[in-house]
Amino acid sequence: MRGPLRLLFAFSLLALLVPAAASAYGWPIKPFYQQHLVRGYFNDPRLSGEESGFHFGVDISAPDGSPVYAIDPGTVRVHGQTVAVVPMRGGHRLSYWHVVPAVVKGQRVRRHQLIGHVVAGAGHVHLAEYKDGTYINPLRLGGLAPYIDDTVPQIPSMTFFSGGRPIAPEAVTGTVDITTEAFDTPPVPIPLPWNQAIFTPSLIRWRIVQGQNTTRAWETPVDFRTFLLPLNIFSFVYAPGTFQNRAGRRGRYEFYLAHQFDTHVLSNGSYVLQIDALDEQENLGQALFAFTVRN
Repeated sequence: MRGPLRLLFAFSLLALLVPAAASAYGWPIKPFYQQHLVRGYFNDPRLSGEESGFHFGVDISAPDGSPVYAIDPGTVRVHGQTVAVVPMRGGHRLSYWHVVPAVVKGQRVRRHQLIGHVVAGAGHVHLAEYKDGTYINPLRLGGLAPYIDDTVPQIPSMTFFSGGRPIAPEAVTGTVDITTEAFDTPPVPIPLPWNQAIFTPSLIRWRIVQGQNTTRAWETPVDFRTFLLPLNIFSFVYAPGTFQNRAGRRGRYEFYLAHQFDTHVLSNGSYVLQIDALDEQENLGQALFAFTVRN
């Protein structure tokens, strides 16, 4: 690229980034303004025995004992191995989990002041952002930065279920549930033992087409982009077969596209179910699955 063109490109990129960067915040580990490895995403599944839930923050990889710093100034709250910093003039509350505190309750801290160290055995700091009565996605535009993701979500499968059992797409009939497996891969490789970790897409939508015609308009069953989803819809969003990442083991994310979809709304014939999966930076993965209605 020639000099003037390179300069023009740089100014154009800066113009796009400035509005987002104006409200963004840096990282809780050094260097503060350089992207770090994230191994757990917002709203991805958390399963332990009979308990399940949505992940209410992001897990930032960091060696045990790593210093953790306050992203923004405020007043400290300490609860066990969690340090929260409450802003003095309102706004978002950032909390840092799996941290041995180096501060005490009620202490005022400045930006980038040491607040603790990563707990032995954790290998990460969990960063959560709370505002207006709910947790919000730290990786949304205007949140944690810089963060660049150029990978494209993948959609390896789609399944019809009738009575809880999978059925062949060549003979779909009656009332069915529809699920899909979908995932994103990390923009930066994660070292062992979390090198197999995958992430949830931020948004999944689907529609049904026949030839050039849309016979079932877009529906969006999964939207993780901004707010933490309520616990009581976990089994409505995640389908059986879902499990989270573990050290040395890749997770699997199976999502419900539809519950109790009545195929009688479609005439008998051949169709295509189109699925889109997007990540937080709107990289688009797409898959097409043919099926036949035979009622």
